[in-house]
Amino acid sequence: MNINVTVANQGDQTETFNATIYINTTPIETKQITLTNGASTTIAFTWNTTGFAKGNYTISAYAWPVQGETDTADNTLFDGVVYVGVPCDVSGPTQGVPDGICNMRDIGYICAHFGTTPSSPNWNPNCDVTGPTPKVPDNIVNMRDIGEACKNFAKTDP
Repeated sequence: MNINVTVANQGDQTETFNATIYINTTPIETKQITLTNGASTTIAFTWNTTGFAKGNYTISAYAWPVQGETDTADNTLFDGVVYVGVPCDVSGPTQGVPDGICNMRDIGYICAHFGTTPSSPNWNPNCDVTGPTPKVPDNIVNMRDIGEACKNFAKTDP
């Protein structure tokens, strides 16, 4: 799963710092960033959900303080809950809430998000289930995702 985080340097000089993505309290990836004063950038992280138990996970990002930083109130962001479960199970009787089976509700839900990207107002990263590399999301909901849902049709939780 792709996770994009925008960070900014609100200081008065160029700074190098680390940004870490967490799933619940587990660190997933850390990247080092250098930004000039007043600049911002978006960093792409990847979370491989293989091996994670089915369930809801909270995504958070943390920008590690630089030496002398006193304003750390905005260094942490909790943004979003992702469900790990049956491949392509993204909806159920309650729209957008997985129900343990990949079926027409899921295919329809993915179709309803067709063409969306992280900058789209109705973006749902759970609908971006694959990309050119199998099982690796590519930040757009397209026919690859619909096809992947069709391949997983009728799969259920064990």
